Amino acid sequence: MSLDVPFSALRRQPVPRLVLSPRRILSDMLSKGWIESLIPFVALVCVAAGVLLTTDGYFAASNLRNLAQYATDGGLVVLALLIVVAVGGIDLSVGSNFAMSAFVALFCFHILQLPVPVVLLAALASGALVGVVNGVVAGLMGCGALLTTLGTMITMRGLYTLGSQAWLVEISGSARMDDLWDFIGFEKVLTLPVGFWALVAVVAIVFVMFRQSRFGWHVLAVGGNRKAARHGGIRVRTTVFLAYVCAGFLVGLAGFFFAARQNSIGSDTGIGLELFALTALVVGLGGFVPGRGAVMSVLIGFATIYILNNAMVNGGFRGDFVQFSLGAIILAILAIDVKFRKNRHRLLASSYLDPATYDPGPVKGMDGLMPDETVPKLARADILVAGQVDGPEDVLLDRDGNIYCGSRDGYLYRIPGPDHDSAEVLAKIGGRPLGLALDAENRIVVCVAGMGLVRVTMAGEVELLTYETERSLFSLRDDTAIRMADDLDIAPDGTIFFTDATKRYDIDDWGLDLLEGRPNGRLLSYDPKTRRTRTVCDNLRFPNGVCLTHDGKHLLVASTWECSILIFDLDRLSDGPRVFADGLPGYPDNVNRALDGSYWVALAGMRNPVFDLAMRHPDMRRRMARSVPPTNWLFGNLNVGGVLKVDAKGQVADALWDAPDGPLYMITSMREHEGALYLGGVTNNKIGRLGVAGADACWRGPDSYWGAAR
Repeated sequence: MSLDVPFSALRRQPVPRLVLSPRRILSDMLSKGWIESLIPFVALVCVAAGVLLTTDGYFAASNLRNLAQYATDGGLVVLALLIVVAVGGIDLSVGSNFAMSAFVALFCFHILQLPVPVVLLAALASGALVGVVNGVVAGLMGCGALLTTLGTMITMRGLYTLGSQAWLVEISGSARMDDLWDFIGFEKVLTLPVGFWALVAVVAIVFVMFRQSRFGWHVLAVGGNRKAARHGGIRVRTTVFLAYVCAGFLVGLAGFFFAARQNSIGSDTGIGLELFALTALVVGLGGFVPGRGAVMSVLIGFATIYILNNAMVNGGFRGDFVQFSLGAIILAILAIDVKFRKNRHRLLASSYLDPATYDPGPVKGMDGLMPDETVPKLARADILVAGQVDGPEDVLLDRDGNIYCGSRDGYLYRIPGPDHDSAEVLAKIGGRPLGLALDAENRIVVCVAGMGLVRVTMAGEVELLTYETERSLFSLRDDTAIRMADDLDIAPDGTIFFTDATKRYDIDDWGLDLLEGRPNGRLLSYDPKTRRTRTVCDNLRFPNGVCLTHDGKHLLVASTWECSILIFDLDRLSDGPRVFADGLPGYPDNVNRALDGSYWVALAGMRNPVFDLAMRHPDMRRRMARSVPPTNWLFGNLNVGGVLKVDAKGQVADALWDAPDGPLYMITSMREHEGALYLGGVTNNKIGRLGVAGADACWRGPDSYWGAAR
């Protein structure tokens, strides 16, 4: 059955191409990860500007190449410390380990006359061995990292002193020459030293490790919360052990490049390196922060300390004055950074809620159908599986009359028919299951808040279909993640249309989206053939229920905060939506087909004049959110359960309300099946069933989509 009104005759729904405001820009910037490095970056710029104004030719190409050559050692050691700190440890032995690795490299090259690749392996093995000792004692045995690495620092410094004193003359007097050795130590590639390119490669590897690798995720998880990581199945002790080994490996690599460049060592090699690296780490991270793999922040801190220290030494300042000045400047940077980080979250919280002026318009077409004008028909509904399900936001029935629904704890339940007296777990999905739909192969496609779109077979097998879409063209923040997949429907060609109700809030805070009143949601599509997800229409106001019209040519989408239902032409999606029904008396949630060619619309709550007035005053809502406890906020009335029946013209044909003290409040879904209407609610712990007068006892929703089962 097609629409009774031509699509072209329906009023267009304006959809903004861009949703921006000063508060939105500020909050989006504050929520970006790179804002954590703002103060270290500003400090780096100030240091660079000060050096530029006081030192002639410091940033000349020749001096920059020298800085790059000597930056390799410190940069690698700082990255090594980052890995250890990220896992929740510390390593005071990096300076002594660095010196020992350099000695091993020089000993193997000059005394043992080994090939350069073997020398490299020996230096790496030397550094990794110290990491193994630290990892065994501090990781596997569980001893304190501070005392453990203090012990290895003293031990390795003693071994280095003995070794260097015994072989320093022979190493210094060696006349061995090797082209590869000289290439690594002195030659340049694309005008920059070989060691600098090695540092760049390691930076990329460590960055990808923290962002993409399982080991990197485990390191951050252990550093963030060891107990939670252990409960999550992560081998905590092994992860700590491997982190120390990786750190030792990088320190060994730094020692190798130092040996190739300097071709000699001294009694003071590596002394103070651990303090220098720890200082750079603290400046970059704002302190010792476990569970953060902020590679770029740490490099900014390293560059700040490295340039500042180098410029002061080159300027002829005394060493003690350099240390004093460096310490004072670092304390100032840290004090400002800590203050910024502490107030950043307060500033973000105060600016994130961004109310806008919006007028949903008057209620229309409800004469004689309001709750106080009709008999509460839902009061006659039977109550099913009371207390066995928690928050069945959507209900779905298959051809055999079995009910399916999600729950607050991440399970998908099956309630076998015809008795519907017990709920059994079909699958554990995780996240928060919301909208449900059956595809042509009798599989359940589920919208999961916080996860995206998943598909579940009748055997309980779960497959993640998609969790992200295209990034918005004009979005300051990355909005590719599908934050609140809400409801869906499946077109005849298998394309899945679903809504991401809000890009700014999670399932626990969806009510804040109502207080904003801004178009923060979007309609998405997923093509199972190409596995591609794309944004069909962005900047909608809490797009919620999705339903294909009976002829399969149009798509209905509930715009919850607009109290309206939009309609899209599937052949001309780029034309945008038109208004199918507006002026509804409440907030529409899920939309589903009725057997007579009309549509059932769940109302999650009722409008009231006071809140409609508040929607036209954003400053009032902003002040309310700041000064009034959330339990006392002015909000839409979510205590009245209701279902509307909307005909093919978009007119309300009937209204079903629950009694004021009835059990079916905040109804978010309903399905017609074999002469009855099944009702679910996101805050309920039960499912309602109401007989529909005059309904066909043989009509089933899946048959209207895919035909009767053969």
